[in-house]
Amino acid sequence: MDTLFYDRLKTYLGSEFETFKELLKKEPIKTIFFNTNKASEEKIKTLIDFKIEKSALNNMVYYYEHDNIGKTMAYDLGLIYPQELSATMPAKVLSPKKGSLVIDMCAAPGGKSIDLLNILADTGTLISNEHDFKRAKVLLSNLERLGLSAMITSLSCDDLAKEFKDQADYVLLDAPCSGEGMIRKDPSILKNYSLNNINKLSKLQSELLDKALDLLKDGGYLVYSTCTYAIEENEMNVLEFLKRHEGVTLLDTTIDHCHRGLKYKDLESAKLLRFSPLDHTEGQFVALMKVKKDGDKKISYMKETRHKLVENFVYENLGLNKYYLYLYHDYYYLSLSPLPSISKGLLRPGIEVGTIKKGIFYPSHSLYRANSLRPYFKKVIDLSLDEYLKYRQGLSLFKDVSDGFYLLTYQDLSLGFSKASKGELKNKYPKGLRF
Repeated sequence: MDTLFYDRLKTYLGSEFETFKELLKKEPIKTIFFNTNKASEEKIKTLIDFKIEKSALNNMVYYYEHDNIGKTMAYDLGLIYPQELSATMPAKVLSPKKGSLVIDMCAAPGGKSIDLLNILADTGTLISNEHDFKRAKVLLSNLERLGLSAMITSLSCDDLAKEFKDQADYVLLDAPCSGEGMIRKDPSILKNYSLNNINKLSKLQSELLDKALDLLKDGGYLVYSTCTYAIEENEMNVLEFLKRHEGVTLLDTTIDHCHRGLKYKDLESAKLLRFSPLDHTEGQFVALMKVKKDGDKKISYMKETRHKLVENFVYENLGLNKYYLYLYHDYYYLSLSPLPSISKGLLRPGIEVGTIKKGIFYPSHSLYRANSLRPYFKKVIDLSLDEYLKYRQGLSLFKDVSDGFYLLTYQDLSLGFSKASKGELKNKYPKGLRF
């Protein structure tokens, strides 16, 4: 299997093959994405106590040196996300305009949704979809830790296309693939390596591309990406897709510091991007396309709800003039933009506000973690380093403050919340997340 893989790569790379082969023997390069939705780049740097170096490909990505990034303060605060550099490029290429409706079709574990939400900057709507329910829960957890909000769904791409047909301004399809580009990180990929598997995946990707087209409105943009080198899953798929759909146009990109697509028939391969260890990254393929259609489907929106207890809580704790409130599975959710309607497969519509039990409203941790709501909270306590550490351990704090709920921050960065009663700040940080 190793022989088959290397023989194929040799035909792709020609004179660069030997260099590529030597690079595969080296350790993967470690990078982190800066979550500037939560704090500025300069602010994030002040809370990083390990060595970093900015990349040339994406100015929000840094090379880093640390053996356990998940134990750092910057990670805990939701300021960084470990993400391979080339994996950030599909969102950068798609570059959706603020206020757009964007769909990430195969989103788990969430890196590309995180990239897209940083570009959208609390405007518009991202539908972040993952068919596998367990992986969708991981996606949800990652977005919540970074304080990001999306409409999270767990649907097959076929059902997704039916639910949101002709509605999206932008679609990102990071398709399931043979994973050749990740071999340096996971050599076991070669154990199941075969042409039969590549051809099966190519067929699946072709079907998913057609579903992506169904989702887009007239004038919409599509990024198709994989983390593999196989021409069957990349250039061949793009050309066949363009042939099937005359209204789709392949666009050029302005990304430097990487290779272009492989020559294949009459495909304009120079418009395609290919990343690999030769570009100081792992493997990634990216194609950008624009869609022309006849007419669009009118968007229908989710039905809003009203509840006096919830609305009173929002009024007392948040200075919001306009918001949208939804009830789903006994929990109330808030969004700053109206959300498109959906009949099934919904995990979370917007920001979880809380639930009502026996006539009492209980707020949720995710409400106080949400970056988009940080400017609106009326009651905020900024903790010292010692208080931050105690809070993260689940301990109570003591302050001379009036009773009620408080957003707790560290250096003005949202952590979670506490309920004050007679000077005691009762700890509401989720038990499973405590130090």
